[in-house]
This record gives sequence, structure tokens and C-alpha cells, in this order.
Amino acid sequence: MSSIAERYNRSADAYLGWWGPILEPTALGVLDLVSSSIPGDGTGVRLLDIGTGTGTLAIAAAERWTAAQITGVDGSTGMLAVARREARRRLGRPGERLDFVAGLADRMPFADASFDVAVSSFVLQLVPHRPRALGEALRVLRPGGVLAFVTWLASDIPFAPDEAFDDVLDELGIADPDEPEEARAGDFASVAAAAAQIRRAGFREVSAREQLLVHRYEPATYLDFLEHYAERTTFAGLDEATARDVRAWTAERLARLEPDAFVWRAPVVSVRARHPAG
Repeated sequence: MSSIAERYNRSADAYLGWWGPILEPTALGVLDLVSSSIPGDGTGVRLLDIGTGTGTLAIAAAERWTAAQITGVDGSTGMLAVARREARRRLGRPGERLDFVAGLADRMPFADASFDVAVSSFVLQLVPHRPRALGEALRVLRPGGVLAFVTWLASDIPFAPDEAFDDVLDELGIADPDEPEEARAGDFASVAAAAAQIRRAGFREVSAREQLLVHRYEPATYLDFLEHYAERTTFAGLDEATARDVRAWTAERLARLEPDAFVWRAPVVSVRARHPAG
């Protein structure tokens, strides 16, 4: 199992509660990109959510197209367990029209031309070899099928609350946790680079555009977000006295910031492309 899969296994519930809601509004826009290829209630349409995670796109697609066959695939069994639980909560008994399958984006357990539509959100930066993952997406799509996804663009936009936390760690002499190196493709350098890589993978009719993901964190709960999700590994390695100091010092610095400092802005790229018609 990869270190990325292990990390998401450990953090699946925290992801659902803390990180998923931040990504969800932007992620759901991917479904709008494919809506013209899914008529009516989706009868006869087979849709694949690559790197489904906690099931955000797969479950929303099942709610939107009630007769489509939806499959979510992910390399983290922990995330899949949460996705299945969320599907039962939101859909009751989805039956055979919604399925979650274990598998990696660059080695998916599906036959050629198994799907009409493939979607993905905030996953293609995590795969170890993005061209291979894109090749797999092309393979499992039928000729003329549609791929749409959103993921991060490389950015160095500063975020004052994170800088405040980092300053506290520096002042207390706390080093970053020594975690296994993760093999990952990383963020796209630009919209043009994203479109070019999709074309090299064999897709056609490629359109790509930059958006800005904007999320306003609540100042009162941002420290909880750090402790329970974004910096949970750091906090897990601290003794209780040091953890108390980190909380107190960080809270003091966060309190100095204006409310607008908690508005996080991150560029993303949304892409729609088509499998060459046979």
C-alpha cells in the first residue's frame, strides 16, 4: 500500500468533516461540465468517479441522474468505507446503481470502454505517474466518452493563518514530522500545461480554464482545523505540555489577524475532454 493510501486511510473521517466541505462546492462543478453528455435521468449512462474519496462526486451524480450506473474507484479502503456510509445516509439503499471499488487511478480494475463518462476532483495531483493515470482514463472510456476533472494549479499565494502557525513551530523549535516520501505528480504548472498533457494522453476537444477556489475559514475554529486535520500529524507527535503551548501561542497570533485574513484563495484548473470517436 502506498504512503498516500495509508495517510487517507488514517484520516478518512477527518477528511469528511474538515476538508471535504471546503472542496465540495468546486468539486461539484465537474458534474456541470459533463451534464450535456448525460441526457435526462441518465438512463443507460455509465459514469466513473476516479479517486472518489468519500464519494462526493459519485453520490452527487447518483442524486442528479437517478437512472445512471455510477462507480467510484479509490486506492484507500478507509475512504471507500466512509463513501459507502455516506451513500447509505444520503441515498438509503442505492442498490446496484452505485458501487464503490478498490483500485488505483493508474491501474483501474475495469475492462476497456467500460464507461461513457469519467470525472475526478482533486486527485490527479496525488497520482505517482499522471500520464499513466490519464492513459487509464482513456482506456476505460468508450470512444466518444467524456472526461472532466478539477485539480490544483501550482501557487505561492500566502495565507496568514498558516504562516502564524508555522511561526509558532519555529519559535518553539518544533520540526516538521518525519513522514515517508510520497511519490506524486504534483500540481499542474499552468492551464496550458494541463491542456497539453491531456492532449498528449490521446484526448481531443480539450478545454481547460483557471478558477479560484475561495473559502472563508471561521477564525474561532481554524485552530481546530489545524489540530484535527491539516496538522494532525504534527500535533500527534507532541507531548501534552508542548501541545498546550502550541495551541495557546497559535490562538494568540490568530486573534491578531483581521477576519478577512482567514479567506483562503487557491487556483485550480477545470478540464473537459473527449475520447477520440471510433
